[in-house]
Amino acid sequence: MNQLRFQWTVSDAVTRLIIINVFIFLAIQIPLSLLHLFGGSDIEATINRYLLLPGAPMEFITKPWTLLTHMFMHAGLMHLLFNMLTLYFTGQLFARYFNDKRLLSLYFSGGLAGAIVFLLAVNVFPLFTRTGVAYTAAGASAAILSVLIGIAAFRPDDNVFLFGVIRIKLRWLALIIIVLDVIQIRSGNAAGHLAHLGGAVWGILWGIRLKAGNDIAAFLSPLWEIGKPKSNLKVTHRSAAPRKPSELNMREKQAEIDKLLDKISRSGYDSLSKDEKQRLFELTKEQ
Repeated sequence: MNQLRFQWTVSDAVTRLIIINVFIFLAIQIPLSLLHLFGGSDIEATINRYLLLPGAPMEFITKPWTLLTHMFMHAGLMHLLFNMLTLYFTGQLFARYFNDKRLLSLYFSGGLAGAIVFLLAVNVFPLFTRTGVAYTAAGASAAILSVLIGIAAFRPDDNVFLFGVIRIKLRWLALIIIVLDVIQIRSGNAAGHLAHLGGAVWGILWGIRLKAGNDIAAFLSPLWEIGKPKSNLKVTHRSAAPRKPSELNMREKQAEIDKLLDKISRSGYDSLSKDEKQRLFELTKEQ
């Protein structure tokens, strides 16, 4: 138990999100599989009724917590596996530039954006309103896409390797993902794909606004400070002392980060000197 607690403590935000998603999936699916042996049960329907995001406005009003819980619910093993692999890849990419607090803020705000688009879509578009079907939303896809598309909007010319082989710029990867979701609106899960696009649009707005020095997901940042001890240390600065990274404003820091990242894009990470690598680490971890 102590080892598990230690592993949790040293894990980054992405690893913790993956652990929570997998744990919730197993905690629901294993008992349901065992109950299936005894002739089934309506427990699954009850769980879904209280944890999935309902499309009906009056039902949603009575279950506002589903704005959060639906992000940790998955329709099946492949749904979970695909989302967690994408989250892992996206988290590694995001960690090049930003810290865990910023990732969590974008992740959950993107999930909320996807939920809002879902709620609007199923109550506005005739495709949904004329069927009388009780639509529900589940999964972390919108949240994950907001992070992936967000970093693509922030660093569109950076290269990534798909499957370790295909080299592609982030801007084109983002475009392909968005186009695929648009095409799949007719596949039978239109509401889900619209929710994905909601998360993607939020990511685009986040990346564009962050370049201008405004983090639109920062309203969630105080949540990640809850429970952390506050320091009583008072720090003073002398005007004659050289400015530290923490004293630079966001625009100055971003300009320095961009200069170092451009060098990486041209010549690779190893082209940075030891001091440049340390400087990049300090600047990105402060954001």
